[in-house]
Amino acid sequence: MTGPLDTQTVLLMHQMSFFVGALCFLYVRSRSTGNIGLGLLSIGFFLSSLASTFVIFGRKTPDLVYFWSVVAFLAGTIGYAVFVVGVCRVSSQRKTRKQWLVLLIPALGTTALVWAGWYVVTDTRASIFNALAAVMLMFAACCVYRDRMLEVLPVRWVLSLALGISAVLRIMAIIGYQFPMVAIMTPANAFFLSIVCHFAITVFVMALVKERAEANLLRLANIDALTGIANRRSFFEALPETLRIGDAIVMVDIDHFKKINDTYGHLTGDDVLARVAQEMSALLRPNDVIARFGGEEFVILLRASGNDNPLVLADAIRAKVSAVMHMAEDKEFAATLSMGIAVCEEKVNFAKLLLKKADIALYAAKGAGRNRLTMFRSQDDEPVEYAKAKTLNSAIS
Repeated sequence: MTGPLDTQTVLLMHQMSFFVGALCFLYVRSRSTGNIGLGLLSIGFFLSSLASTFVIFGRKTPDLVYFWSVVAFLAGTIGYAVFVVGVCRVSSQRKTRKQWLVLLIPALGTTALVWAGWYVVTDTRASIFNALAAVMLMFAACCVYRDRMLEVLPVRWVLSLALGISAVLRIMAIIGYQFPMVAIMTPANAFFLSIVCHFAITVFVMALVKERAEANLLRLANIDALTGIANRRSFFEALPETLRIGDAIVMVDIDHFKKINDTYGHLTGDDVLARVAQEMSALLRPNDVIARFGGEEFVILLRASGNDNPLVLADAIRAKVSAVMHMAEDKEFAATLSMGIAVCEEKVNFAKLLLKKADIALYAAKGAGRNRLTMFRSQDDEPVEYAKAKTLNSAIS
């Protein structure tokens, strides 16, 4: 900026930036019912736009200039407070009563303004308003930045940055009012740059909603809705083409699941599927992968570890999950598991080939009476029941 801007023009543009932003938030809210807080963002921007209108009224009615100044101050600070609540809710997707405590800022600020008589001095009034706005904008920036741990979305960084820059510009305006000789820019110039921030904040909030929707779609595409674990598609995406020595694939089947459905109903069957999935997931290590393969069948990728024997781990999972009792119609019953496991014993072993071997071992476990773990031994090219395999000279010790 080489010179001061016309104050009236900047004020009008400032007002319109809030108005356009409010309309954008309303539109996004109408197209995205799953995101909370967008309506409050719109209300906050509308109030801020209205505050600019009240300032214009004061300029045109000298006899009521102080009245409109106080009204504009109150409307503007409430607008920023509502905007902050909206930002916090859009960011965290949570509603809490504590968020409304920010309304104390405009209430106390307006009370102090009237009580001390500061509203009669334009520069003082404007400085107090910008100080309160800066505090609230910085608080909103911190909320967006804090929530990055709850929901990893790249746009959070630029949104928090835009809010922070807007707060800094408010501070620059205060310096321009109180210390014009050392100010880097005039208040009008600071307000002009704030207009750019308003549009940036609007765009980044819409981008946040868009990124969240895309992340939810990706999650739905990769997660089995019933059990909450990965689905078949995402398992194959995570499965490397070749496995390391010691990696193992386990195919799991709930025994007599059709009988459970026929006896207790499909809702009970769904509950059994979900609980079995969660019980198995809880027993796995962080690097292991579990997915629902289809129907009552699951697949597990056990990563190689020098401390854990995949056969022992798989059989421990089978024993613990099969011992869990389920309730239906005041009756208890167990949902036992049959498992087939294939362990990578070669320097290079294709994952899909190992998956096929684990599937062969699973069918062998079901044919041998169910509720057991059967391993596929590559040297014999046939499945061997784990209870017997423990006595053999296996490549896995």
